[in-house]
Amino acid sequence: MKRAALFTVSAIVLAASFVGVAYFFVMTRMGQGIDQSAFNGATLGQRTVAPVTLSLLDALPIAGVAIAGVIAIVFVISRRNFGVLVVGIVAAALANGVTQLVKNFILVRPSLGVPGFSENSLPSGHTTLAASAALVVFLVSGPRIRPLVGVVGAIFTAAVGVSTLANQWHRPSDVVAALLVVAFFGCLAGLVLLGFRFHVPEPRRDVWSRALLLLSLPCAGLAVATILVAGLVPVAYVGAASGITACVLVLTAAANHTFRAIL
Repeated sequence: MKRAALFTVSAIVLAASFVGVAYFFVMTRMGQGIDQSAFNGATLGQRTVAPVTLSLLDALPIAGVAIAGVIAIVFVISRRNFGVLVVGIVAAALANGVTQLVKNFILVRPSLGVPGFSENSLPSGHTTLAASAALVVFLVSGPRIRPLVGVVGAIFTAAVGVSTLANQWHRPSDVVAALLVVAFFGCLAGLVLLGFRFHVPEPRRDVWSRALLLLSLPCAGLAVATILVAGLVPVAYVGAASGITACVLVLTAAANHTFRAIL
């Protein structure tokens, strides 16, 4: 019951966070201004990492999902947990479907006097795809190796999320919103797995989650500090990239803790 309550409360918090992010960064002038400053500052990223990140984004739709699929199948064959794979695929499909629905049909970005790209782009489809692929592999991996799998997935997801900003495909709030969508459906997947009794005794203490949380602190601090000077677009870009990274690290650490007893 405690585990089910944890998944339920987490899902509610994530849903509320998504609504808050969407409202502030899409519907308010202050939010749009902060977002746009980071987006404009991404010209720094285009001069430095864009050649690499653009290749990553171009290869993602096929290569990323294919690699995740192969790894997931290997885990499923070795652990014989086909039911977990089905739950993970459904959760990933729902996350991607909701992302496209919200971005293209529900949210409309009002004109509030902030110059820049006027159409809504929240949540980021590329980030949702990357994070949901990582989620499937995370779910089918075993409790003992799952924290390490989460770290690898976090690196991949953060790289894709920051890349969409560096190439000026998305604003930072688009990336954060996508992460929240995937995390929400990850919690629902956890509830389903608990309902099917796919659980085992908790493994030994997870040091990876603590490491992720420690790494997230300077990233989050830098992100908050740059909001105070959001008018300096290069600084805002660096802060946004740090904020995206911090969000990925915190969500991964939370997932490692929450899924410790899931088969």
